[in-house]
Amino acid sequence: MTSDKFLSRVRAWRRQRFGVPPADQSAREMAAWFGTPLGQAMLAAEKLTLEGALQDLFGYHLLQIGVDPALDMTGSSRITHRVTIALSDAGAGSLSSLIADPRQLPLPSGSVDLVVLHHALDFSPTPHQLLREAQRVLIPRGCLVVVGFNPWSGFGLSRHVARLFSRHALWRHQPLRLGRLLDWLQLLDLEPDRVQRGFYRPALQHPGALRRLQWCDQWGKRLHLPGGAFYQVLACKELGGAVPVKPAWERRPSSLPGLGAQPMRKDQKY
Repeated sequence: MTSDKFLSRVRAWRRQRFGVPPADQSAREMAAWFGTPLGQAMLAAEKLTLEGALQDLFGYHLLQIGVDPALDMTGSSRITHRVTIALSDAGAGSLSSLIADPRQLPLPSGSVDLVVLHHALDFSPTPHQLLREAQRVLIPRGCLVVVGFNPWSGFGLSRHVARLFSRHALWRHQPLRLGRLLDWLQLLDLEPDRVQRGFYRPALQHPGALRRLQWCDQWGKRLHLPGGAFYQVLACKELGGAVPVKPAWERRPSSLPGLGAQPMRKDQKY
């Protein structure tokens, strides 16, 4: 066996063992995890942070793309027409569902006022393509809210150990560094407006311990500590710079002042 074939097999095994699982598997396993005490505590913290951002955003159409389409993370929004992306009817929840691939949205460009990505980038094999699609469907001055796991937190760092012993989708997600996400947003003409972090409690499954450690979240937000288990980024779509076009009458040669005659071209005869 040549070295190239060996390396290709190693890469294929690594993707199969540690890579992001298929979307239906991620949705199913993450839906079950969000039902655990730790998952419910994190969801409550995320909804509380989202509530502060969504209440100030207005429009006609809201699109939610999340790892679990059955979750409604936009209940605090004042936008009445809210739609979520699902891969099948089985994954649809309380929101109106659109059966589609989130990386190829069947929506016209500039048709959505607000897009919410709830851990969608963490579980996407092509997060940049998904982010580009979200930017495409946004109207000018529309807003994008991204909720993702923070890889530089205690929760994020624990996945490196946990995925050695478990193949659960939670530990196989591929979180984006906040700095990389901000770079991608600016490349797509999305101006970051607000960055927040949340859930500073240890990753425990005991309900009583999670309740007693709520002070960690309060102090973490008050001191703006970088170690929260998730981050939330609010960005707005910038308007493209317009190139001024002079009207036809301004492009014509001007008359010589005082003579009323046009300037003579080189090929013009007397």
